[in-house]
Amino acid sequence: MGVRCSFSGDENGAETAFLDAMNRVLTENGIEPYVDPLERPCVYHGRLFGRSALDHHSPRVLMELVAKAEELGPCPNLSLIRKNPHRVIFLPRALPEPLATGYFERNGGKRAPVWAGSLAQLLEELTNLGHNLRIPFAKGKLADQTASAINKFRPFHELDSTKLIESYRPAWLALYEGARLALENHVALMLAD
Repeated sequence: MGVRCSFSGDENGAETAFLDAMNRVLTENGIEPYVDPLERPCVYHGRLFGRSALDHHSPRVLMELVAKAEELGPCPNLSLIRKNPHRVIFLPRALPEPLATGYFERNGGKRAPVWAGSLAQLLEELTNLGHNLRIPFAKGKLADQTASAINKFRPFHELDSTKLIESYRPAWLALYEGARLALENHVALMLAD
C-alpha cells in the first residue's frame, strides 16, 4: 500500500521523481496532489491481506482477468494493468479518466509510462467483474464467508467452474481486497513487479 513500499530500497530518488511527476499531472488536471502517508496502514490479519490469502498464480492470470473484464465492457482502470503490467497506481481520488503520470520506466528495453487510475472506479469495475465470475454479493458487499470460500477454493454451487475456483477468483479477490483496503485507508494502491 502506498508508493514508498513499491520503491523500497531505491536509493536513486525514483520514489520522489515518480511522486513529483504524478502530482504535477494531477495538479494540471485540477486534482488534489497525493501525499503518501508516513506510516503504512495495517492491512494484514495473520497471513491474510485483508480477507485474501493472495493470488498463488502468475501475472498471466491477472492479464486473463483484465481481458475477461474488457469483454464485458469498458473498464479503463482495470485495463491499466495491461497497459503496463510492471507498475500502475490507483489513487484515492476521483479521476475523469486514467492519467499518464509523466513518469517512465524501462521495461524490456522500452520506455513504459506509468498510469494512475481511481480506486473507487477500480473497485466498481472489480465488482462488475465479480458478478461475471459468479461471486455472490450481499447488498453490494462481499461477505467474509464468500472471501473465505474463495481462499479455500470452494465452489459456490455444484456446477461451479474449476477455472473460476482455482485461478480467477483468488486473483480477483487479491485485487478486490487491495482496492477496498486502499480506499478505506485513503492510501494509493500500487501494483509493481
